[in-house]
Amino acid sequence: MKNISITEQLEDKGISNKLLLEAFQDIPEAFFLSETLHPYFYEDVRIEKSLEKTEPRVIVVARMLEQLKIKKEDKILITGVDSIYILVVLSKIYKNVYNIETNETYANWATEVLKAVEINNVHIKTDNPEIGWKEEGPFNAILIASAFKEIPNTIKKQLAIGAKLIAPVGPDWAHVLLEVTKRVSENDYVSKALRDNYYIPNPKILPKISKETYTETEIIDEIGINSIPFKTIKKFPMDGLLERIGNAKVVLLGEASHGTSEFYLTRQEITKALIEKKGFNFVCAEADWSDAEQINNYVKNEYTAQNWLPFARFPEWMWKNKEVLDFVEWLKKYNAKRNNTIGFYGLDLYGLENSIDLVINYLQKIDPELAKIAKNRYACITPYMSNPTVYGKLVTTNTLESCEKDVIDMLFDLLKNKNKLNHTKEYFYAYQNATVVVDAERYYKAMYYGSAESWNLRDFHMFYTLKSLLSFFGKDSKTIVWAHNSHIGNALATEMYARGEINIGHLCKEHFGSKSYHIGFGTNTGTVAASKNWGEKMNKIPIKDAVDNSYENLCNKTNVSNFTLPLREEHTEKKLRDFLSVPRLQRAIGVVYKPETELRSHYYKSILPYQFDEYIWFNKTKAITPLETKTAITKLIDIHPFGKLDK
Repeated sequence: MKNISITEQLEDKGISNKLLLEAFQDIPEAFFLSETLHPYFYEDVRIEKSLEKTEPRVIVVARMLEQLKIKKEDKILITGVDSIYILVVLSKIYKNVYNIETNETYANWATEVLKAVEINNVHIKTDNPEIGWKEEGPFNAILIASAFKEIPNTIKKQLAIGAKLIAPVGPDWAHVLLEVTKRVSENDYVSKALRDNYYIPNPKILPKISKETYTETEIIDEIGINSIPFKTIKKFPMDGLLERIGNAKVVLLGEASHGTSEFYLTRQEITKALIEKKGFNFVCAEADWSDAEQINNYVKNEYTAQNWLPFARFPEWMWKNKEVLDFVEWLKKYNAKRNNTIGFYGLDLYGLENSIDLVINYLQKIDPELAKIAKNRYACITPYMSNPTVYGKLVTTNTLESCEKDVIDMLFDLLKNKNKLNHTKEYFYAYQNATVVVDAERYYKAMYYGSAESWNLRDFHMFYTLKSLLSFFGKDSKTIVWAHNSHIGNALATEMYARGEINIGHLCKEHFGSKSYHIGFGTNTGTVAASKNWGEKMNKIPIKDAVDNSYENLCNKTNVSNFTLPLREEHTEKKLRDFLSVPRLQRAIGVVYKPETELRSHYYKSILPYQFDEYIWFNKTKAITPLETKTAITKLIDIHPFGKLDK
């Protein structure tokens, strides 16, 4: 913050309102610091506490103020902002700022800070944000930063005629939209929906980086002492792991590559144990929502064939392989005996064309008129479905008008028509498919802005899909996430965060706290299923031995073939955590593997005990078995989603 102008930061995020830019620029540096000094910054106030706390969201609130087109006026009402910095900014634009807080301690603290710097036009009270501040209305603008299922009429009536209100809307099973409501007369309002970039929350708990130097021999010995060896996957020490997982609501199971059999098989054995012994309700995979929907229907014994096959695009072997097939068959049999309750869902935002088809197909059965509207809205983007990256390039080079408004309006229509459409699981699936369309449209444009923005958009989408599923299936539901280490490990403990990247692991740690258990995987050598370049055919490629100064190299030197290593503070020795808290390299192989540039292409710095709660090691691994005619052992039934094997 010291070295970069706040004006430059805001302009980079699309803020152009001169009043806003001037007000932000004219803030003493002390107020940047106050954002991290409020009474709750060091408290663990996450899901397991009665007090829920949202960290400051300066940039996203600035973008909301930009949408309101604020100008020098008399009154603004804000709720849920939780940022004294924003209060100072608004005090320079409005004659009076009215702020509703839900926590009295924070409200009193903010009042004292403002009083100390002689800001007297900000009025703070503790109350229910849904009530507003009727006696001080009407307001020239209203900004609500906490999500509502829908904007209450009590708040709308506090708008002056001609004034606008902006708020995040959507029930907790839905991905949040921003709704802008304008009061046009005494009894009439007009609304539109927006989609904004998700903010990156200020982290509550930062990893501790050790600056001590330890000998390699000391570290290797300590890993060996604390590791729990096992001979085979079937003999994995499962009971101890389940005890360490405890009462977690979310268990995230990683992989150091997208093509290693041992990672898939171990992850699946752990998943089976979590379902059978700890009552977990569903699996969420780093897979397309539309593709996984076919798998979900099959394992719940509700399958009807679509006119397209799941996992048919690159990298098809990532999920269409013998290892996953065996788990799918196990889950189908398990469900048949237990009321078909355990689901399989995709978190990812690809599969745009299939998601569009599924939305339209659903609406044609329920509401043909809305189906026609959907076809018209999606017609903007459907010509580019065979290669959506072309769409992204055309829009970002101003060659083609963005379809963003059309796809957002469709999502908004689905949300507004929830009661009319009947809120069944079919409706929920359709809404999630419509969300995929919205976020995928933004993703293909973001690909041309830079890797951090597109990465973050994708991981936020996966996180909010996870939250939506947990909410839809009830407060007691529990889930297992399958995704790459780079997604499920806490990004705060890696160099990803320094590049401005977050991930689902970071967001889960922030939101669920100790009720989120993260398990990473690693290997030294063997073979992996991967391509040499994106879009090319899969090969079984030999994995090079781990490089020096990597966690993999240390694990290899323990001479223990397979082990699991507990890393949580309460499950292991402080000495081990200290030894492993010196940043080291860690290998990540996706669907592309380039051994010739491995150090540059596949290693990044991390702090293992803060990245994962547990680390499972296989010294030598082999590639997964893709499903092809020559490798398929089981004759699949006609309605099987994997039924038509690759020729």
